[in-house]
Amino acid sequence: MTAMQLRAELTHEMDLYADNEDILQQVLDFFRSLTRKKPDPTLMSKEDFFKKLEESRQQAREGKVYSKRDDETFDQFFKRMSHV
Repeated sequence: MTAMQLRAELTHEMDLYADNEDILQQVLDFFRSLTRKKPDPTLMSKEDFFKKLEESRQQAREGKVYSKRDDETFDQFFKRMSHV
């Protein structure tokens, strides 16, 4: 279906319930939940990024690092790290 066809179908379906405020409110809420931009949990401020970077450097200086073994895949390495 094209965007124009979808819009016509949506309008037709909404017209069937044009007098039902409850249904229209539910449709509006659902539409907004689909289109509202959700916060990205991975975003951080520049200051937080550099703080984490410095903490990582400090851990490396202290020898608190993990290395992938030559005979293991990255999947195996990540699984091993999840148990540390």
